[in-house]
Amino acid sequence: MDKSELSRTPLARRSTKGPLDIDDPLAPDASSVSSVPTPEAVSIPIPPTPSTVQSSILSPDQSHANRPRSRSPFPRKDLSFLLQSENFHPHIPLPFLPQSQTPPPNVSLPALLSHGQFLPAATLAATTLTSSPSLPDSEIFSLLYIRLACLSVMNCTQIAAQESLILGDLNSRFYSISSRHSDNVDDKTEGEEQEDCIIPWHLRLLATRLQALGAGDMRRCVQGYYDLAAYSRTRYKQSTTADSKSRWKERLRDLGLRTGNALIEMGDLSGAKRFLESLIGLTTAQKDIPSDTALEDAEGQNEVLKGWLAMLCLRMGEMEGARRWIDAGVTGDSDGEEQQGRHGVLDALYSMAEGKFEDAVVQWRELLRGSNNVLATHNLAVCLVYIGHVSEATALLEDMVDQGHAFHALTFNLATLYELRTERAGERKLQLAERVAEGLRGKEGISKERVNGDFKL
Repeated sequence: MDKSELSRTPLARRSTKGPLDIDDPLAPDASSVSSVPTPEAVSIPIPPTPSTVQSSILSPDQSHANRPRSRSPFPRKDLSFLLQSENFHPHIPLPFLPQSQTPPPNVSLPALLSHGQFLPAATLAATTLTSSPSLPDSEIFSLLYIRLACLSVMNCTQIAAQESLILGDLNSRFYSISSRHSDNVDDKTEGEEQEDCIIPWHLRLLATRLQALGAGDMRRCVQGYYDLAAYSRTRYKQSTTADSKSRWKERLRDLGLRTGNALIEMGDLSGAKRFLESLIGLTTAQKDIPSDTALEDAEGQNEVLKGWLAMLCLRMGEMEGARRWIDAGVTGDSDGEEQQGRHGVLDALYSMAEGKFEDAVVQWRELLRGSNNVLATHNLAVCLVYIGHVSEATALLEDMVDQGHAFHALTFNLATLYELRTERAGERKLQLAERVAEGLRGKEGISKERVNGDFKL
């Protein structure tokens, strides 16, 4: 035999083992893999890998009594890793809160939320998670959402971002369960049995953004929203009822706006502009819902998108593009004061962006005629500062505080005016804090907690 014939001799087939051989009764003896723990013995909350699944198979010579005949592909989830005390930040910045408004002990979590006591609510949610080892899955995720949402409302976003990382990969198979055993009503879809995510939808939305902030990379947020959009499209196609289809379609629209907002947070303003412009065409072509409802939904969605695009163009300095979207927001059948009011607001903001503050003052006063729009009054005060009417602007902002308004921009700008007008700014800002505390007393459903930064203290 010469060398050429020798090189053409086929090699003997090696013994291989693939995924189809897992249930092969001729599997190797279990003694060779007895040192590898089975998924039931692993306490770390991660989904089993193919290697661990294969290593747990018994050989035919062992008793079948040692294992069930059929193993569920969705084992019981161990969420104990979410209940560890080290998951939660122990020192949250104390808010501006008078002693008279401190909540009494043993108050319920719904009562704290309804009264706007977000710091005690966040603390109580963490305490309940760490002190109750046998909570059901739905309550664990509900308390975790309350904790993260309260921290976000209190401007403690960085703390919330760090704590959200304990959830890990939100798209992991570990969080998947058979729809037959799922308690997540929001994700349930009619039809054949499938995999549901045990994390509620609102928590997945919040955690997607917070985890991106915690990692310092907003591109992860955009990718997470795209993953959720793919999930929503799949569920929309699998839905068999109008209510279910409408729910998933609305979630897709919301994800579109959130994706555009994430691009803006990234600083990719041109990319956000192109993305939002593409959404206008998508909302117009709706064929899965009855025509009258589709037309109404598309017009409402486009109205919001056009306003967003006008504001985005103003931020980018594209004045011609902003004017085009402002004019496009006024449809031919515009007969409502609300739509005309939105157009007037965009016109006033357009004048401010061009530096025409005198014209903006006239436009804001016109919008405020016969109404008491808080944001329009605040913007009017800002324009008055730019044209040198500082005293009138201060009086406007102080009058808003006396009426019980105390959002961050209002108190921060008023504190800045105190610094510009007097050398006793520290005393005036302390008095402002007392006035805000008095104005918030007795109000329901709003946050009564303010930090020192709101008053530049």
